[in-house]
Amino acid sequence: MEGKIPTLVLFLCIFSAAVAAEYVRPQPRETLDFPWDRKPSSYPQQVHISLAGDGHMRISWVTDGKSSPSYVEYGTSPGRYDSTAQGESTSYSYLFYSSGKIHHTVIGPLESNTVYFYRCGGEGPEFQLKTPPAEFPVAFAVAGDLGQTGWTKSTLDHIDECKYDVHLLPGDLSYADYIQHRWDTFGELVQPLASARPWMVTQGNHEMENIPLIKDGFQSYNARWKMPYEESGSSSNLYYSFEVAGIHLIMLGSYTDYDEYSEQYNWLKADLSKVDRSRTPWLIVLFHVPWYNSNYAHQGEGDGMMQAMEPLLYAAGVDIVFAGHVHAYERSV
Repeated sequence: MEGKIPTLVLFLCIFSAAVAAEYVRPQPRETLDFPWDRKPSSYPQQVHISLAGDGHMRISWVTDGKSSPSYVEYGTSPGRYDSTAQGESTSYSYLFYSSGKIHHTVIGPLESNTVYFYRCGGEGPEFQLKTPPAEFPVAFAVAGDLGQTGWTKSTLDHIDECKYDVHLLPGDLSYADYIQHRWDTFGELVQPLASARPWMVTQGNHEMENIPLIKDGFQSYNARWKMPYEESGSSSNLYYSFEVAGIHLIMLGSYTDYDEYSEQYNWLKADLSKVDRSRTPWLIVLFHVPWYNSNYAHQGEGDGMMQAMEPLLYAAGVDIVFAGHVHAYERSV
């Protein structure tokens, strides 16, 4: 659709293009060290925010104390909270690990392009967030496969320099890989950014923590990173949609059923049928495993999903697809 490119601003904060004939993967960097600074049991930790329907934001955090309340106070002036919202909480156990109390509270309605100040559960520091604009221009930071290494820190520093409105993360967040305390350290690592701008995520292979006959996958991910799936008519936190400033964005699940008889396929078909291109002229889709890439190590991994879902995306006229997984920048037009 002609004339749209100048109106959408995209900051691809971890990607860089090179003119070399072959991509040379940088050497691995050390895993970050996280010295624990013990906090009161009701102190909010791992604070992050996400969009939760028109004019609303979900505030998520963790406390060590099981009796800590799940309310959020907020307002447009520092230290002055005109509104309070009550939320919900959950927790989970994974073998010998027990999570803290995980809180999710939706606040709103909120004004667009506005700074709000908020406090979680009546404890701890004051945070501030900025809501996205209601119309163009809008800026996205796109960075997946984060993990917890020196490269993660440099990536987060790079993103922090971008004046973005929403972070889009197409899978592989913490690289916890069954070691549950790494979910906690990841939450602390990204809190400075994720508490200030909405982070919209989908799952990758490193979120799969299956133990056959004992544990289903995605328990940790679903408990900690609740996305607006219910608000978008989805039955699963692994796929959903949302809208920002004239853009309809769809987050799909590479690691849940996607064939034409699956719930995800039927939800996607229904969601695409509701898109009004006169109101949201841009249509963007994210998922973890790319359908097309030149990396020999990942050939064919996305073929099944591509065969099932690409006809739907093509018929709907999707403008841009972002994927992760390969750890190298590649694009096709």
